Amino acid sequence: MSAGISQISMANQFTFNAMNREAELEKVQNQLTSGVKINLPSDDPTGTVNFMDYDSRLKEIDTYGKLIQNATAKLDYVDGKLGSATDILQRIRELAVQMANGIYSEEERLNTAMEVDQLIRELVSIGNSTYKGDPMFGGTFVGDAPFKQYTITDPKSGDQFVSDVKYIGNNQSQVMQIEQNENVNVNQPGNQLFWAYNSLIIPTLPSTGYTAPNDSKIIVDGMEIAISQGDSLDVISKKINESGAAVKAGVFTQNGASYFTLESTTPHQLTLMDTNGGSVLQNLGIIDPGSQPPNNLSPSAKMYSGSIFDVLVDFREALIKNDQFAIGGKVLGGIDMAMDNILKYRASMGAVEMRMQTVQERLANEQVYIADISQKTIGTDLSQAMMEMKMLEFSHNVALNVGARLMPKTLLDFLR
Repeated sequence: MSAGISQISMANQFTFNAMNREAELEKVQNQLTSGVKINLPSDDPTGTVNFMDYDSRLKEIDTYGKLIQNATAKLDYVDGKLGSATDILQRIRELAVQMANGIYSEEERLNTAMEVDQLIRELVSIGNSTYKGDPMFGGTFVGDAPFKQYTITDPKSGDQFVSDVKYIGNNQSQVMQIEQNENVNVNQPGNQLFWAYNSLIIPTLPSTGYTAPNDSKIIVDGMEIAISQGDSLDVISKKINESGAAVKAGVFTQNGASYFTLESTTPHQLTLMDTNGGSVLQNLGIIDPGSQPPNNLSPSAKMYSGSIFDVLVDFREALIKNDQFAIGGKVLGGIDMAMDNILKYRASMGAVEMRMQTVQERLANEQVYIADISQKTIGTDLSQAMMEMKMLEFSHNVALNVGARLMPKTLLDFLR
């Protein structure tokens, strides 16, 4: 009885070992034919996790590469439009220098006024440019054209002139992600790019002895500023000035009354809001809660600012009125400030493009490195796999031969 059990045990053990070697041989053959050494996660759990991480990063790099290409194309498009705007302003500046001399006839001045009006219209067209169907200079505004043009009819000539241009977009920059935790502004809103003067807001409502009635927040040019209950005018001014916004807050006294003022430090239209149930800016007579920023200033507040279009409309009016003093002074100064502002933004966009090129080069180098290490993680080492297969084939053949010799005799062996 024990001998029979021993024979069955030996047979089972031999079969088990033979099947294991065949499975290993099949595994190596699959690695050679498929070109990968990890066909199932169980083949190499650690290698599988690493490969998935590498593959995820490669897909991420590819996505960021496409985003950088799109962002670069958009920057080039914007720079082209701003280049055209710069050319128009340069032409208008030449006209302003000429007309400030006072040696031109009324007919020549009116002809120049008509040329300026056409150039204003072209600037409005540039300001309303779209990229892939979306306004380029409306911030994150995706509705109608961000610059709305108004016209009047000249009573003498019957010609229509642009009387005003209003910005109806928002104050948000267009931001794109080009890498993990790396965002760039691919365009600025029109109420920054197409502005000529700093903005100064002076409310007519006195705020003597004002203190914040409750904890709340205000937003100044996108910067959220916490206001605490009991904050005085001086404290509110200090918080705004330390917020990082391109705005300077202050308090001035006139006839014994205190007034809270805001002035931008760069040419742009201010965007102001009360949030978290607060009413600080409303109480100070700066904003109207019934309107949306940036066109939500209180009707009683005095606003001193001006876009490029305001400067050019003033230029055309000065030509019609033959106001040489205005042309050679305020108008020419406004044109220069407008050109400087556009050139400043074009320079900043050039710096952004250089940064994106640097990031793109870094991602390309990382892509090569990760692709190589990913292949090494999952790819079959052909020479090693061939050697392993030969060793398995040899050991398997030897095992079969030895097994045939060691297997106990059966009845069939005696019947031959």
